[in-house]
Amino acid sequence: MAADWYFDDLLPGHSFTTPGVTVSEAQILDFARVYDPQPFHIDIEAARGTEFGGLIASGFHTLSLSFAQFFRLGVFAKANLGSPGMEDLRWLKPLRPGDTIRVEAEVMEVKPSQSKPDRGIVVMRHDTFNQRGELILTVNCLHRLKRRID
Repeated sequence: MAADWYFDDLLPGHSFTTPGVTVSEAQILDFARVYDPQPFHIDIEAARGTEFGGLIASGFHTLSLSFAQFFRLGVFAKANLGSPGMEDLRWLKPLRPGDTIRVEAEVMEVKPSQSKPDRGIVVMRHDTFNQRGELILTVNCLHRLKRRID
């Protein structure tokens, strides 16, 4: 996939799909111990007694993995100016040890900057699916991208 998509190249409906990535129990524990030390993320025995019935990844871990996979595609490598934020983040199902996730990202809206003509905001819905095709996370991300300079 080309690594040179700029603001001007994108229209609503453009989409990108990542390869899968599998998360291990050790990765879940390592992330959660540092960033989200709740019992169902860091304690295998305690997690069994929760409504989840076992260890699950932090939602922040799921989000981080999802975004890492998207950015590894390299589609905005030359144009990325960072993100001013996210909207409508939802964790719909847990990510468990051994699960493999992939992301489908679709352009929802393109908004040229009114004050800085060299850039614009692309609103993309990022949907993360597990190996069973179940939607486990959804979020709208605002990507600030450079415009092409002719």
